[in-house]
Amino acid sequence: MTRSDSSTWPSGFPRALHQTLLRRLPPKASSIHLEDLVNALMDALARGELQLNLTAMSPPQELKAMGWPEAHCQALLASGWLEGAASPMVLNGNQLSWRRWHGDMDAVIKELINRSNVVQPTSICTTPSHHPALLDELNPEQQAAVEAIDNHGVLLLSGGPGTGKTSTIVQMLARAVTLRPGLKIGLAAPTGKAARRLEEAVRKGLETIPPPQRQALTSLPCSTLHRWLQARPGGFGRHQQHPLMLDLLVIDEMSMVELALMQALLNALPVDSQLVMIGDPDQLPPVGSGAVWHQLQQADIRQQFNHGAIHLHQLYRNRGSLATLSRVLCDQGLSAFWQQLSLLSKSANVEQHQYNLSSMPRFLVQHLQEHSRTLQRLTAELMLELPDDAYTSTMINTNFAVAAESLLDSLERLMVLCPKRRGFWGVDHVHRALLGQSLEAGVMRWPLGTPVMCCENQAELGLANGDVGLVVGQGDNLRILFRVISEQGGLTTRFIHPARLSMVEPALALTVHKSQGSEADHVILLWPEITAVSATSTDGCESASRFERKLLYTAITRARKRVDLVTAMPSARSDG
Repeated sequence: MTRSDSSTWPSGFPRALHQTLLRRLPPKASSIHLEDLVNALMDALARGELQLNLTAMSPPQELKAMGWPEAHCQALLASGWLEGAASPMVLNGNQLSWRRWHGDMDAVIKELINRSNVVQPTSICTTPSHHPALLDELNPEQQAAVEAIDNHGVLLLSGGPGTGKTSTIVQMLARAVTLRPGLKIGLAAPTGKAARRLEEAVRKGLETIPPPQRQALTSLPCSTLHRWLQARPGGFGRHQQHPLMLDLLVIDEMSMVELALMQALLNALPVDSQLVMIGDPDQLPPVGSGAVWHQLQQADIRQQFNHGAIHLHQLYRNRGSLATLSRVLCDQGLSAFWQQLSLLSKSANVEQHQYNLSSMPRFLVQHLQEHSRTLQRLTAELMLELPDDAYTSTMINTNFAVAAESLLDSLERLMVLCPKRRGFWGVDHVHRALLGQSLEAGVMRWPLGTPVMCCENQAELGLANGDVGLVVGQGDNLRILFRVISEQGGLTTRFIHPARLSMVEPALALTVHKSQGSEADHVILLWPEITAVSATSTDGCESASRFERKLLYTAITRARKRVDLVTAMPSARSDG
């Protein structure tokens, strides 16, 4: 992928940064070689990686200077940009990083390790009678996680889809409130979608625990991290002087949490509060800089959390070929994945379809049109039930809340994913093909039942960046139906006038990054490029290959039941 597709930085930002460094710290060596290094470091940050391997046999993309890596290393060593505590870069062995992010990440990791050793309060009830029976139903890894809640200030619970992370968390919470009644517990996730999924999963999981613990854990507040921290322009309302009043905080989808957000959380969470972090180590890193969760998965770092770092391996959900391909992709890389995919039978729940890259695949159009018709029909049925004054109230009347929830649930029947926003088979391409001229006309012209994504955090409305709703009503009554986070921390449905939304876009298709924290029964993935680079290679393509592998893994693991992977015909594949 080109820098414009993968990077979160404006196109001219790396060059502007390079020019600023030239002015403030005039180098003693070739400027063009240093510009290459600045560009490569910024690309690495966009992938969530804080370091650049300078001994890679093949160069990063889009180099301007010759002689990688020897000439670039010589220019760097002679530049003066590594000298002193105020230098902009740090070189550890063959790994180059920005000093700022390198130092910040080190500080966060050290803080988490220190917190993990904070002794928890003495148990009030040391032999709860219900625990032996409950633990017998868990596998040894899950049992270890539940028992770790007794004496670890920080816990890392990792595992792929279907490995029982949520059920393990419920049992951990049940043990915590048994041993320490009256705990103030909060649930959090990076996005509104992920927070909703966490709340629903925990609520269902409570049915498996005894009534006393179930009652203690009912109605736990669940919200986005930004809402917990009271995000506002220029900072956060929660900090050391105004900390979070929690004894235990559980964060799901940790792979999406970037460095700056983690710093803010640690600044606001008291040192004696427990922190339980959950995530899939094979998913994409966050869009922002600094993949904290992925850094925590490094073997030498995990060891320092001792029994507080648990990885779940055993699968409990039968996901057929989805599970097989996911593991092949993680363990053996891209080449093995494509080979395994080609060997699947037609009855498998993963299937590949090939189309010419220059046109929108007919397979996709047919499925999206059918999905859109279903959403339109269900939306029209809801509108028939609503009184005229329903559109003037932001909150959905309880008489219609069930129908509104059902309509929003129907969004999870199909998810269309693209690795890129621009270009053939990108998100914009899909929306132009399906919405035509109404796309540019704006949300007031989009058809009934069109999925709509909120693109900015709007805490005053209970919305988070990435939340998806639906167009309901027409004309003056046109509203967007969203599932939002209430003032009490729970989830409810709400009509919101488009004029109140800072930024929205259609959500008939999503980038893979935007899909994190979501699931759907059926996923259609448009994959315009196939790069059969071995994930175990040691050349300069390793980082790009690793990123592509995580991109593909994240996409296919959004599916609960089926994935259709639409790839370009061999003659039409581009070099990216």
